[in-house]
Amino acid sequence: MVTFDKEKMLNPSIIGGIVNGVLGTFCCLGYIVGGAVASHLYVNAGGSLDYENCGLVGAVSGVIGGIIAAILNFFIMTSFMPMFVGHQSFAMGSSLAIGLVSGVIFGAILGAIGGILYVVIKNR
Repeated sequence: MVTFDKEKMLNPSIIGGIVNGVLGTFCCLGYIVGGAVASHLYVNAGGSLDYENCGLVGAVSGVIGGIIAAILNFFIMTSFMPMFVGHQSFAMGSSLAIGLVSGVIFGAILGAIGGILYVVIKNR
């Protein structure tokens, strides 16, 4: 059973989440890169290089990155609001909620994939 070791996993997850959030705003590949970065930092902090732990660190960083990316996308979208004034279907509150939920779900999946890919590449 995999458990979240706060001492070794929290800081790499937060740093990887920031990478996820910033890069994930522009491209979904950023979530995979952020998961790999979080796994790399976790292994350098003394963590074990296995699929379960690196996948967990990548998934947690993906969740953090999904939240950051949703907030950044919301602010980017509101800055371009005057271009969408004529469109009645433009709903501001629901777009933040949908972006948050989808960012967390897809961020966790892609972040875990990034963590697992890091293990595969490192074990080569």
